[in-house]
Amino acid sequence: MSVPFSNTHLRVPRGFGDLLEGLAREVLRDQPKDIPAFAALYFRKLLQEREGIDTYYRIQIIHEMITHTHTHTHTHTHTHTHTHTHIV
Repeated sequence: MSVPFSNTHLRVPRGFGDLLEGLAREVLRDQPKDIPAFAALYFRKLLQEREGIDTYYRIQIIHEMITHTHTHTHTHTHTHTHTHTHIV
């Protein structure tokens, strides 16, 4: 979506409309007296949630890497031992 501004067209960044829609919904629901302060708190909470989710996914990725490495090492050892058993 583009917005006319003078003789140029500005593009609305992806996700920006959803972000503003969420803020507008909360403003209409809570009817705050100080909308800029409310918006600052709203965006701060969104950032905290995102950081928490990012941390959760980082932990999951690290866990999967460790599990995969352990499984690969275990499989390699097992295969080597199994092969060695057949050779003897």
